[in-house]
Amino acid sequence: MEIILDTANLEDIRRYNDIYDITGITSNPTILAKEKAEFFPLLLEIRSIIGEKQLHVQVTGSTCEEMLKEAEALTDRLGKDTYIKVPANEEGIKTMKVLKSRGNRVTATAIYMPQQAMLAASVGADYVAPYFNRMNNMNVDSKKAIGDMAWLFEHNQIQTKIVAASFKNTQQVMDALMAGAQAVTASPELYTQMVENPMIDSAIAGFAADWEATYGDKRIYEL
Repeated sequence: MEIILDTANLEDIRRYNDIYDITGITSNPTILAKEKAEFFPLLLEIRSIIGEKQLHVQVTGSTCEEMLKEAEALTDRLGKDTYIKVPANEEGIKTMKVLKSRGNRVTATAIYMPQQAMLAASVGADYVAPYFNRMNNMNVDSKKAIGDMAWLFEHNQIQTKIVAASFKNTQQVMDALMAGAQAVTASPELYTQMVENPMIDSAIAGFAADWEATYGDKRIYEL
């Protein structure tokens, strides 16, 4: 199971990289634009923070030729191990096929249907990224769709991994994992919500009160 951060905020990346054993960072044009920073300096700073962990960066071109040129620029500046995110339409599938023939790492994005995932996997995409909440908004059963992708990959012995994305709450994250996704990429805020809520705070406060009633303000290492 892989935990990936979906952000380009440097402060959040530093903080959550220290707390969790994250697999890497995903980004898209919207996330990067939100930071209002120079494109390559921002990505290079992210790389310096996460070291050899995964960095997924999306191309913006609409044609295979444009996307290949952008992919070359990304790998030239950020390293050959950068995962190139490519939308799973026909031009994107064509692009993925060429990128894989060149030895690039590829993440197929904007996945709304199992057939997109299947076609991306058929040309060797390393990851497919189904949009969980957006599929729900289109009246698509996201859990079933991810389950279908997982079944297809397993029964055809395909090595492509499912990295579920686009979540509005923590239950959706868990639903994606239970449906068969090997990885999830979510905002830092959602990961915090998984381990911090009033019930957890209450339990911890109760433990602290019971300890202090018996041992005062001493810590275990002071006994």
